[in-house]
Amino acid sequence: MFLFNKHTWHMSLRRKFKSERAPLVDSEAVRRCKEKFGSTRRGQPNKCQRTSQRNVCQGPCVQGEDLLSIDAHLKVLQCQYQKMQPDTMVVHNRMQQTFAWRQKEIADGMPVEDVLKKYPFLGMPTGLCNELGWIQPTTGNVSQRFREGLSCVAAKVIDLTRGKTPLYQLYLDAREEALTDDLPDLDTRAALLFLPYVFKEKLDLFVILGEVHPKTPYPTVQLLHEDWKPVFSRSAPNIVKLDGSEVCRSSCIFEGIISSFCLYFVFNLAYPKHLKNTLIFLQKYIVKIDEGEDRPLPITVTRQINLLY
Repeated sequence: MFLFNKHTWHMSLRRKFKSERAPLVDSEAVRRCKEKFGSTRRGQPNKCQRTSQRNVCQGPCVQGEDLLSIDAHLKVLQCQYQKMQPDTMVVHNRMQQTFAWRQKEIADGMPVEDVLKKYPFLGMPTGLCNELGWIQPTTGNVSQRFREGLSCVAAKVIDLTRGKTPLYQLYLDAREEALTDDLPDLDTRAALLFLPYVFKEKLDLFVILGEVHPKTPYPTVQLLHEDWKPVFSRSAPNIVKLDGSEVCRSSCIFEGIISSFCLYFVFNLAYPKHLKNTLIFLQKYIVKIDEGEDRPLPITVTRQINLLY
């Protein structure tokens, strides 16, 4: 009888399992865990997440339309887009008739540039607001919701950010130069800009100056000025970008930020971590969109919201 010592027996087992055990790297369960918990490799492009918080990734049901009818609607829209003064009723009706089809194409992953080329009126602030109104019918007039909601918290937002941002002094200077009738709108614009500071988030990842390329692929408002001073005035031309592509242009910061907010719903985007609390506050408390499946906010965020009301 041949006897193995402890070391020989141990080495024999190691050789046996080395040759017979299936490599874990080929295991589907291990692969899923790596995708979920593993860190992304450096050098991979940072793309905007097209997964949804809103459970619309399956796309709406398209009824009563086919390729021929959609093509006819698109020809009318393209024709109207070429006009100096498009017929707003025709545009509104055709965009509404193609809404379900368009949302399905977006849910299926159509690139932003292709969507804007096919539906050019989405490249306008009014078109984005209308689209959000069809996605969330309870919102009504989105711009009006923003004005009414922000007017209730503007004073406290401004008070909470006193001295916490270099923009605060520019706001005070703009307020001294403004007419009395313009002060409510100026305060509303200031509150919208100061909100990220209330939630300890970064404004410079949401609104940027000049020709600087956006740091993130998420909706970004790019001011055409080289300094922040004009941002509190009525006229602050800007470009709203998504995934590095120009989506629309607007004449004031208020309109630009509303357009960027609408893009999260229009293109079915999850909120980024660097602005999540600010955007959730705008959604739930300003525009009053409650999707019923959102997780409770962290206690620290809830406390900040309680300070505003």
